[in-house]
Amino acid sequence: MKPKYIASIILVFFLTIFYFVPTHTMAQGPENFPPDKELSAKMLRFGMEAYARGKYLDAKEYFRKAVKADPASIKAWLYYDQAVIFGLAEKVEKNANIILPDVSTRQEGGISISPTPPTSPPPPEPAVKKMKESGFKIVDDEGC
Repeated sequence: MKPKYIASIILVFFLTIFYFVPTHTMAQGPENFPPDKELSAKMLRFGMEAYARGKYLDAKEYFRKAVKADPASIKAWLYYDQAVIFGLAEKVEKNANIILPDVSTRQEGGISISPTPPTSPPPPEPAVKKMKESGFKIVDDEGC
């Protein structure tokens, strides 16, 4: 009977601790910091200038800073998303191997695999010649 009594006291103790502990002492996220709207507007302006000049990777960094300064700004998020897509396109233009990688030269089990084109099958025999040899005749045409 004594172990059950001690276990129930410990359980009640932990439940009261978790119930009465304020939620703001658990963890603090970035929402506790006030947004810097002035810095966000400045970074948005710089990002829009870079974006208009076609420097999408630079614009992406400015928009990222604007989003970091004011996470609630929908305008900053929209421009950031668009700059990310155009920045990726700019990277692909510089290096096409990002999308179209080269052929692998890896060897497995000591066997060298070389990229050789597959051999083409022999050309098929003409269908008319096969029909004549098999004795195929059209008896009744349904007019499909």
